Amino acid sequence: MRKIALGCLMAALAQPVMAVDLAQVYELAKQNDPEFEGYRFQHMAAAEALPQARAGLLPVVAFDAERVETSQDIVSADNTVFASGKTDFPTTSYTLTLTQPLFNYANYTQFQQSKSQLGQADAEFETARQDLIVRVAERYFAVLAAEDSVRFTRAEKQAVERQLLTAEKRLKAELGRVTDLHDAKARYASVEAAEIEALNLLDDSQQALSELTGELMTDLAPLDQSVVLSPPEPREPAVWIEAALTQNPAIIYQKEALEVSRHEVTRQKAGHYPKLDLVYRLNNRDTKGTLFGGGSEVETQDIMVRLNLPLYQGGYVSSRSKEAAYLHQKSRQDLQRSQRAVKRAARAAYFGVINAISKVKALGEAVASQALALDAKEKGFRSGLYTNLAVLDAERDLYGARRDYAQARYDYILNRLKLEQAVGTLSDEDVAQVNRWLKRPE
Repeated sequence: MRKIALGCLMAALAQPVMAVDLAQVYELAKQNDPEFEGYRFQHMAAAEALPQARAGLLPVVAFDAERVETSQDIVSADNTVFASGKTDFPTTSYTLTLTQPLFNYANYTQFQQSKSQLGQADAEFETARQDLIVRVAERYFAVLAAEDSVRFTRAEKQAVERQLLTAEKRLKAELGRVTDLHDAKARYASVEAAEIEALNLLDDSQQALSELTGELMTDLAPLDQSVVLSPPEPREPAVWIEAALTQNPAIIYQKEALEVSRHEVTRQKAGHYPKLDLVYRLNNRDTKGTLFGGGSEVETQDIMVRLNLPLYQGGYVSSRSKEAAYLHQKSRQDLQRSQRAVKRAARAAYFGVINAISKVKALGEAVASQALALDAKEKGFRSGLYTNLAVLDAERDLYGARRDYAQARYDYILNRLKLEQAVGTLSDEDVAQVNRWLKRPE
């Protein structure tokens, strides 16, 4: 059954491949990731707030036209000349009205508010763009880590299989113990199960990457082993944190949101203020006759200054003003929350880079030591000094250390990207830099 399961998983993974690197995956994600595309359209929609608000300061021109069919029948009249009669006639009229706001503080405030809304939309889209880079990198290196896990598990499986054959031969030659054989069989079954799990993880990580790109890519450029891991410069976390609190797009978004809410308070209070408009109106009315005389065509032109002064609206304006003031205070708290979160993220990413460098160095030494330990225990097993279980444990520890070493290198890269993201400077050039650390697919 295990062989059947392995065969099914390998067949599922054996699909047409396309060798790609991180930069190519990122370009595909920019075009095909539904989440990022959603933010792109949302950004385009938010940009319309400015022309919409500007429209409140510009003239409004309206044209109305109507045609009325009138039927008149004199029922009674004091005028003996028009004591009776009946007629039908049409009336055609049109009105052209131009209204230019002279003073509308609410509309003016909304125009200023729309500028902050546009800045807010820009910051949100920039956050989405940087988040896409991190998501692509996380899923790209998750695939590489899963490939490492499969490779190391299979190497361990081959090593355990050799130990199993050795234990069988030694037992037949009456040089070994039956417990050595059982230990090897148990470890082989355990590693075989781990291989199935590793293949499942690889398939899932490849599918996760395809969610961003819309394409299944099973041949990715691996990380070059010669990459030099360097600490962030400057070597002072406070500098990075200060930069993050100034440049992070999430902070900029919340600052713009605070401005939007401040303008909203003013805009709602403007409901108490008067409005002054300049109005020009042209009216033409053409009547084709009445019971009391012939038809007429009258054209009227009016120019007026119209003042509207709100007096009382049932407390509606006061309530909306209070609501806006409360939401303004909420925006202030949201900004403080974002500042604390960004400060924490920048600090964690900075020390994540530092710790990853130390971890890679330590795990590199651990791999070398585990390899020596395995060699010594294999020799000791052949001489009877160690049991087969000790060799199997040493093999497990060696491949576990290799797996952890590879993951630590990926963590270093991801923490570097997250540090740039926290500071707000993560760009396509950072993707290109990481891409140069990969082995180009042949």
